[in-house]
Amino acid sequence: MRKVLKPFNFAKMQTLDQFSDIMNNAGYPYPVSEDISILEQPVRLGDKVIPNRLAIQPLEGFDGMVDGSPSELIFRRYDRFARGGAGLIWYESITVADDGRCNPLQMIIKGSTIKEIKRLLDQSNKTAVDCFGRKPYNVLQLTHSGRRSVNANWDPEPLAVVKNPYIDHHNSIDGRAGTLTIATDEKIEEIIDGFIKGAVLAAEAGFDSVDVKICHEYILRELLAAFNRPGKYGGSFENRTRAVFEIIDGIRKKVGNAIDICVRLNAYDCIPYPHGWGMVKEEGVMKPDLTEPVELCKLLVKKDVKLINISTMMPRYQPYGRGYLAEIEGSEINPYAGTYALLKATREIKAAVPEGVFVATGLTWFEQFGGNVSAGGIKQNWFDIAGFGRQAFAYPDFAKDLINNQKMERSKCCITCDKCYDLIQKGHTKSGCVIRDQEVYLPLYREKVEGKPV
Repeated sequence: MRKVLKPFNFAKMQTLDQFSDIMNNAGYPYPVSEDISILEQPVRLGDKVIPNRLAIQPLEGFDGMVDGSPSELIFRRYDRFARGGAGLIWYESITVADDGRCNPLQMIIKGSTIKEIKRLLDQSNKTAVDCFGRKPYNVLQLTHSGRRSVNANWDPEPLAVVKNPYIDHHNSIDGRAGTLTIATDEKIEEIIDGFIKGAVLAAEAGFDSVDVKICHEYILRELLAAFNRPGKYGGSFENRTRAVFEIIDGIRKKVGNAIDICVRLNAYDCIPYPHGWGMVKEEGVMKPDLTEPVELCKLLVKKDVKLINISTMMPRYQPYGRGYLAEIEGSEINPYAGTYALLKATREIKAAVPEGVFVATGLTWFEQFGGNVSAGGIKQNWFDIAGFGRQAFAYPDFAKDLINNQKMERSKCCITCDKCYDLIQKGHTKSGCVIRDQEVYLPLYREKVEGKPV
């Protein structure tokens, strides 16, 4: 599997100037700002307000209940997030179908689970109101895992929309393939209906918005790259985006403006054309082309889908060299090259679609300087909201420290050790921060990853 390089020693970086000089000299001129007060500013979306410009990205703990409802660990996680002060909490990926789980304990949104999902949201909101006098803007990410789907025993059961020689042999998170099934148009229509029904339930539960997930390896993202698929969901740009707009129109028809709609979208796939999205249309060439992603964002904004969270297959992949294949081949991955490429793409898409409100991804990699890059990126119009993923596992109150103390404490920061990923990939178990949340996750790591008795 992959080898992630750690070329910089953040523990030895004492000042922002030192951080900036090191990054610039390495060829990664990230935007930075010493003054981070801009992070306190609210963002208005229609008649709703995001209280500040700090977001917690969707973080699955692989720790729901067998029936698809939230567990006590999930209630614990969102209570910690609510106490942390982020203005936007992007709730973790919840599948719209029983056969769309990427792990056996992923939450499922359906009639039998929505009461507990609503209780999760209500308790999180109450915690935030008690701590800050306001609730966050809450997004629920809806998905179907497609070729990442597994059964109750973690065995891969991939549902793809088109064959892809770059990833057909690597469908599950642990590198296995499984027997590939190609979804029929009727199956895609069933999944579309699942997204619409999930959004109706999310509106009933009180979420501010639903995310129609179009990122990473999951099924709606794969449809964007279905150049070789016949029929109404493949080939042309109109056909490859058809499912996304059928979902959006279906939600509007069912609930009107009772809930906002947003997306988390791959800027590019790090897989060459004709098997990857957002790439130069020259077969086998590893180079991004944002023409179609920009066009999709423009169409989304016209549909009043203004909140757009930009990602890739994974933020640490760069759309050059081996790209996504580096993960599969065990090639070295420099996450700072990948993160710079992603933030640069976010800036370019935002410049082309100024009406959109864009959330940045990958900021955890900057450790204690994450707030400075966030503020710099917002001031220099790279993005509008700073999104932190696994930083929130390690340091759930990062936003409160940034706003109240104007800095992040290094002793609390995620050190990007990948142990949370190892818990999933190697241990097939619940995930969280092994370093900063040891009481819960260190015993799991020792048992499930290292094979030690506990």
